[in-house]
Amino acid sequence: MIRSSNPLPKGVVNKYNETLENFRDATPLLSENHKKKLLSSLDLLTDSKVGIQFLYDHIQELTEAGIFRDTMWDDPARLVPALVGGTLKAGDQTTIVEVISELRMLAIMNGSITHKKFSAGKARLYLEETLVSNLDLIFPSGSEETRSIDENTLKKIRVLFDFLTDQISVSRIKGKLAKEIELICAQRPVVTDRVLEIIKTVKNEIELSSENGDDRRLDYYVNAVYTPSKKAGELDPDDYKKFLDQAKRKEIINECEDLAETMHDTGLSVEYHAILLRHVAREVGLIKMALGLDNVGKAELDKHKKFVSELILKVIHPETARSCFGLAKLLERSLLSHQPVKNGLQRIMGLSLNSVVAANIRKSRQNSTLDPKHILTADCLGILGQPLGVGQGWNPTCQSARGISLWSSHAPGKLLRMVESAAKSNSLWMRFEGNVIKSEELILGLVKELDYNLDAVSVVLVPHLDKIYNEMMRRASNRADDPHKWVNPAMYGHWIPTGFISTYDYLTNSIKDYEKFIRTFYITHHPEYNGGNDLAYPNPVGIFLTSSTGKLIGFHAVSILRVRKVKGQVRVYILNPNNEGRQRWQDNMRPTVAGNGERAGESSLPFYQFASRLYAFHFNQSDLDDLRKVDSDEIEKVTELAKTSWGESYRWMDPAGFLV
Repeated sequence: MIRSSNPLPKGVVNKYNETLENFRDATPLLSENHKKKLLSSLDLLTDSKVGIQFLYDHIQELTEAGIFRDTMWDDPARLVPALVGGTLKAGDQTTIVEVISELRMLAIMNGSITHKKFSAGKARLYLEETLVSNLDLIFPSGSEETRSIDENTLKKIRVLFDFLTDQISVSRIKGKLAKEIELICAQRPVVTDRVLEIIKTVKNEIELSSENGDDRRLDYYVNAVYTPSKKAGELDPDDYKKFLDQAKRKEIINECEDLAETMHDTGLSVEYHAILLRHVAREVGLIKMALGLDNVGKAELDKHKKFVSELILKVIHPETARSCFGLAKLLERSLLSHQPVKNGLQRIMGLSLNSVVAANIRKSRQNSTLDPKHILTADCLGILGQPLGVGQGWNPTCQSARGISLWSSHAPGKLLRMVESAAKSNSLWMRFEGNVIKSEELILGLVKELDYNLDAVSVVLVPHLDKIYNEMMRRASNRADDPHKWVNPAMYGHWIPTGFISTYDYLTNSIKDYEKFIRTFYITHHPEYNGGNDLAYPNPVGIFLTSSTGKLIGFHAVSILRVRKVKGQVRVYILNPNNEGRQRWQDNMRPTVAGNGERAGESSLPFYQFASRLYAFHFNQSDLDDLRKVDSDEIEKVTELAKTSWGESYRWMDPAGFLV
């Protein structure tokens, strides 16, 4: 029986002792019921710092009693820092177990308990990354999302992070914060709320010194947002607008040049950019400067100056300021000279939105007073200008996000037509093998409740794309091959190659003929074996997503964008729509988003590492050649990486189809 000197109510401690003892002694049949009672007693202890300290002091006995047994928290090596925030916000007993899991990590870090597969150093890295990934929870006064969490859950989260930051100072992670901001911005996301929230936190909560290198890196981004020009730094947005109204032309030019520079350097456009752009909206020369356009963008603006002025005045506002950068990149892609794009934007800007769609768009922009169709048009600019900046938010909709990205890149007129159709009718129709699938006739897809922290284009399209994709998968699920073979071409279009191969056997839940699978990938995609040919269009592929220790998390959809040799190494460049292209896939396997030839929005891996995570892909039949040409040592290297990571979760078949 545990005796505690902590100043906790005696009844709370007694309840903990009693429920823990009953849980320990419970038979398998009654174990789950007693576990719920134990978690109920822990609920009372997670509301205060003294309660959290008590739980930390007794974390070893909770772990040994089996509090994590048969749950997703069982093996700390499988846990992902980026997912902690979502689980903490879930509420009820899910929040409680996540709190206990973080305390276990802290105990491992401090050496209070040991884990044979997870070192103290790994635990420290995990917790530091958890802090970086959840700054809105460390300083919860910022976001609307945080304010929407029920007060009881929010209190537990605050208590936990107060406890963690007592032992891991936020100042200790300044370098990680700077790197986090830099690498988020390098990916040029369409939705910039998260990085702006981090920068706001740095500005308000961390004292910076010009003598410290990490501080200077942080200060650069603080200035980009709050002082994009000297004058902007001196004035709040309302006063900045008044300044522009009476400023001399030379002063306006200086503002255009300064704000354009910070926007293109960081990919961030904030309310000062929107105010300035609206001020110069009727003067083409100043628009060019304010958007920092290259020669292609300038020529495009000259062709469509009247329409661009109309766009700016109708849809660019402080609340849609992030679309200033999207507009600049759209012009530099010369998209307005594609008649379906210009017409599509005009039609969307004048739409009568379905009432449900309008309400959903408002959910993505809390407290906005703008017309939802103008919010939608503004985000169309972002999606078209930054097709690799699309993210799926907290939704399990990687297939939908990569589709929006593909259409934006290669069929922008088609994308806008889909947006218009869904926005008008709150429905979407697509063909599958000669039959029309209507989203309004379908039950839910993978999404049970949409996370609205998305761009408005995704808010409009994803609910329908998700249901349609799920229905296509259902219709193709009883065939002898992977359903993606038929679904991907139907969903995404004629860009998808006709060849297809999968190593995952749906019927037996096993891995089949892996060597042939990898040899096929090399012979069709590796430049040393396919004659140096690269992809003409993105290739939607399936990967086994793994944690930082290589443990299987699940299936994930990405797109291969290109394959290049950089710095003497062949790399695969992909779109990872899960908002983060840097998640570590194993100890020494982490995709990069900068530094290895990546374009904004891409992440990349060495070819053999990416191959080791692949389970299905499309290919051009004409690229097939003698599979024996592929170096056997390379195949063995890939196979070893696969079998010692996600492969441990499956049975493997030999080429004859027998389990090995």
